Amino acid sequence: MSYPLLYCRSMINRRSFLGSMSALLGSCAASLAFSKPVTCLIPPALTDPPEDGDWDWWRNQPRTPLTDSDDPFAAAIIRAAAARRELWIVYEGGGNPGESRKISPLGVFTVEGRAGTYAEAFCHKREARRTFRVERISSVV
Repeated sequence: MSYPLLYCRSMINRRSFLGSMSALLGSCAASLAFSKPVTCLIPPALTDPPEDGDWDWWRNQPRTPLTDSDDPFAAAIIRAAAARRELWIVYEGGGNPGESRKISPLGVFTVEGRAGTYAEAFCHKREARRTFRVERISSVV
């Protein structure tokens, strides 16, 4: 399991971030000056999700990849991922519901303890890897 380098419960500015990093890394920063390979571990208490909600906590939950589905959208995404081809989808979730997005699907999966089916894909609009809930996709072309 990998831990994020720093997890903050509130907004921080650049100055406080750099101050926190130097305090956290302390001896590691000194070792880096000598070009030694160093592993700096953050205690798990600093990486626990906050009570007010962490949107990424579920990424560490066990996933079950799907190779077939009765859902026509999930099946189309699975086929596109296997063939390594791009798709256009209309996604009803996210910041701009009903927006068309060009994606390069990487796979379809379910998450243990969560209802729903998810598609992992590279979104060309956002130029980043994104997870889409298949139930929120209204069209696949």
